Amino acid sequence: MSADRRNARVGARFGAAAARYDDHAPAQRITAQRLADAIGRLPLPPRPRILEIGCGTGLLTQALAARLGPADWTVTDISPAMLARAQEGPALPGAARYQVLDGEHPRDLPGGYDLICSSLAVQWFADLNGGLGRLAGLLAPGGHLAVATLAEGTFAEWRAAHDAAGATAATPAYPPSGAIRPAMADLAGGVHSERLIQDHPDGLHFLKALKGIGATTPAPGTAPLGAAALRRVLAQFDKQGATVTYHLAYGIWKNMTDSPAQGVFVTGTDTGIGKTLVSAILARAWQADYWKPVQTGVAEEPGDTETVARLAQLPPERLHLPAYVLQAPLSPWAAAPLEDAEIDATAIVPPVTRAPLIVEGAGGLYVPIDDSHMMIDLIARLGMPVVLAARSGLGTINHTLLSLEALRRRAIPVLGVIMSGPLSAGNREAIERFGNVRVLAEIPPQDRVDAAAVEALARTVPPLAECLAAMRAAG
Repeated sequence: MSADRRNARVGARFGAAAARYDDHAPAQRITAQRLADAIGRLPLPPRPRILEIGCGTGLLTQALAARLGPADWTVTDISPAMLARAQEGPALPGAARYQVLDGEHPRDLPGGYDLICSSLAVQWFADLNGGLGRLAGLLAPGGHLAVATLAEGTFAEWRAAHDAAGATAATPAYPPSGAIRPAMADLAGGVHSERLIQDHPDGLHFLKALKGIGATTPAPGTAPLGAAALRRVLAQFDKQGATVTYHLAYGIWKNMTDSPAQGVFVTGTDTGIGKTLVSAILARAWQADYWKPVQTGVAEEPGDTETVARLAQLPPERLHLPAYVLQAPLSPWAAAPLEDAEIDATAIVPPVTRAPLIVEGAGGLYVPIDDSHMMIDLIARLGMPVVLAARSGLGTINHTLLSLEALRRRAIPVLGVIMSGPLSAGNREAIERFGNVRVLAEIPPQDRVDAAAVEALARTVPPLAECLAAMRAAG
């Protein structure tokens, strides 16, 4: 069967289910809400241009409208009946158009979208990564592609029942989460996964639920079971407990095309992790400027700007004053009221520089800056790739992988990790393998931390251009 015929068949079956879809779609509703939550944390511009692929009855559309407010919406689906149901929903804030579209092969679209999104639709693409790549090609510079799809292991219980009954399941074979990546260069981001377990009274209820949402098109090369074989499978499935697992993959990528490599943001897995030393080493290695947007704790020790200037031997013109300086060694949010100061994270604007800029954060990713924003929000808004400072010792695998996961959920590109402390080949290997990230350098304990030590350590750091190229190639 040709791809066009299969797509038409998929659209027809979903269209036939449009009237009753919402009654059978608890997993789809949960997934749309979680994807909308993730999108709501992205640094989108005011009134963004949004393209939605496979809107169905509008579960994701309405969830986004509640979070994003006015936008320029292009809402699409391959099924005219589904599109009509979505259009019957509450009016979208801003300008909205509805269009029948094969999302895998989008044609006659203007491009330049700030957000292209899809919830549980792209798994029907014949070539998932190719289709995602074509969609990513429609993004504006700095735009985001955000999708929820099904990954390997979905409906494993149903497949196991087929195997036990000597039958072949007609459900599609979904890819591993790690294999999902748009076929396009200059994207940064990644995929995170979760499981959603759904209990059914029996196998017939499960099949009726699939029919209720129109998800009944068999995988290519398979055919529906005959009556006798289906009875054997249902009996085995009921014996197993009539439970199915959705392995959900949430992918968020940012279009880095035409995005200037203006520098990096140095953050850490914790406070006191060595971010300032890392910043000094990078400033020296890459002949970069240095800026700490928010400095706290100056009542007890010199500011980090002075420390980096001394260690990296930076001249005054390559140092940039903090936007806020606070006395107490607390989070900015906690320190500011003690001085009757007010911090507005949205007013923090990086300096214009000719050289790359090293930006050092305060504390870790979830340190609060003001009443509404944490450090990770500032990182996302500045749009710079991250260098994550981590310890080398016990506990670092968990802390580092959690920080990497938090960054990738926000589609914040990660340039790499720098580890400080006694060398640990095992911890380095675990972080690189399970974090899908490069360890750029390791900083062993130093007898003396001075300009000479920083100069020597800077020589171990790869060039910035090489790091950026590797980050983009890894996706």
